Amino acid sequence: MYQSLERYRWLIVAALAAPLLIALGFFLHDRLSGPEPLEIDLGDVPASEVRVYISGAVQRPGVYTINDGDRWIDVLELAGGPSADANVAAVNLSQRAYDEDHVYIPRIGEAAGSAGSGQPVGSLIDINTASQALLETLPGIGEVRASDIVASRTTTGPFVTTEELVSRDIIPQSVYADIVNMITVGP
Repeated sequence: MYQSLERYRWLIVAALAAPLLIALGFFLHDRLSGPEPLEIDLGDVPASEVRVYISGAVQRPGVYTINDGDRWIDVLELAGGPSADANVAAVNLSQRAYDEDHVYIPRIGEAAGSAGSGQPVGSLIDINTASQALLETLPGIGEVRASDIVASRTTTGPFVTTEELVSRDIIPQSVYADIVNMITVGP
């Protein structure tokens, strides 16, 4: 009997080792593959609500609720579109709308003011009190420069003259020349 066991020794070892190797393979596969990826379903998350006032040459002036990231053109569409005498070319309709903005659509022949943030048409923007969103409505002043203006008046103090925008190295002279007639440092 010993001879027959000796003759089939490797077959017996392989038969006993096979289940161990299979179990080891499953174990290693489970350990090396890691956990299943975690998926979180938040369902329908409502976008941030933004309320914007639109007036001037529009069909239905009023306060409209839009989603965060919408543009002035979206507000104009909610207001029923421009009236027949609207000068929509005077307004940057691609500008993003922010909460509490005032979008003013001027009539043909009317001067376009700082349409966009509660400033009456024709009034100057006070660089010491204007919000970042209002400052961004100025030509050549984007998000970064508007943020720099707010930061400078917070850290260095209020502006005494509008020329300090250039002397504090916030904007170049060329941009200042474009906006000098649109800004002020207070009454």
